[in-house]
Amino acid sequence: MTSSDIGYDFGEHRLQIIEWEHLDLCKFYPLALASSWSIRCLLYPMSVIKARLQLQRQNTVYRGTFHAFKHILRNEGFTALYRGFWMTLPQLSASFLYSSIYERIRDLFQINTGISSPPIVSAFAGAAASTSAQLIFVPTDIIAQHMMVHNNPENFVGNIRNAAVLNYLKTGCSEERLTLGLRVAKAIYNVDGIKGFYRGFLSSLMLYIPSSVVFWMAYYNFLDFFKIVRKCVIHPAKKKFSKNDKHVTDYDERKDYRNIFVDQALAGSFSGICAAIFTNFLEVFRIRLQVQRTSYMETFRKLRKQEGLKVFTKGLTPRIINNGVYSCLVMLGYETVKKLCVLPEFRDKIVW
Repeated sequence: MTSSDIGYDFGEHRLQIIEWEHLDLCKFYPLALASSWSIRCLLYPMSVIKARLQLQRQNTVYRGTFHAFKHILRNEGFTALYRGFWMTLPQLSASFLYSSIYERIRDLFQINTGISSPPIVSAFAGAAASTSAQLIFVPTDIIAQHMMVHNNPENFVGNIRNAAVLNYLKTGCSEERLTLGLRVAKAIYNVDGIKGFYRGFLSSLMLYIPSSVVFWMAYYNFLDFFKIVRKCVIHPAKKKFSKNDKHVTDYDERKDYRNIFVDQALAGSFSGICAAIFTNFLEVFRIRLQVQRTSYMETFRKLRKQEGLKVFTKGLTPRIINNGVYSCLVMLGYETVKKLCVLPEFRDKIVW
């Protein structure tokens, strides 16, 4: 994520955009890590529910999000909602990799192309950053996804060939005193070798690059929209209903828009939801390919035959909840952390 560089006027001496050179990075990275970990911990159950809904054939196991939540709690316990959580923690480093590459490419793109449109620049930088982040995301996702369904492969994976990794987990390393995550990693390696950890890498790029583009394009357009609403709707309404209030003056961004947290949170949430809706079928395709170990064409044919148009909505509800809340909290958390970590010489210039 990045700071909002939409054109709000806070005065010449205000710091509108907090860049890397404004930050105390020794303070920033630990706080950003803690913020990201807290958000991930809160929302991880939605990832488990989403994965199971997308992997099941039609509605053979769960009828929907709420039914899946109740069923997992009743039959497997609360800890099942966090199965695979610890194996995804390396993805926190991928978030920093994403942010660093995003900021750098955005700056280079603006300097070398002369394009300054925030939606275009951010979409391009986000797409490039997503590609690098998948080097960490893909192997950890594959391990976590297998952990989520390891105790019920027949309902989520399919036949013996598709369930080769989970079958090896039961027979080949069931007696070893290793954690479930390490046993799954060993099973993947023994069945598919190193390439097993990057199965479906292209499908991940097919998912996360468009998702990043949609998110950033929508984010800045939503911020523009909220700015117009504030200026043309909210402020005139305040003046109309407060005619005798001398404190309500003409619209002035410097006074009326000092705190943009609300708009950033809403824009992040709505953009996350847009990205979830537009790329959901790619998410279903990716997880089926990686866990059920089918080829690209076989995965496509099976989805068309088994799910039809429902592929566009399969597991969509938990994905909308996850993306919407995650994007909102990350925007708030990231912006807050950046403002808390500015160097002393810039502290009086930031806008809260």
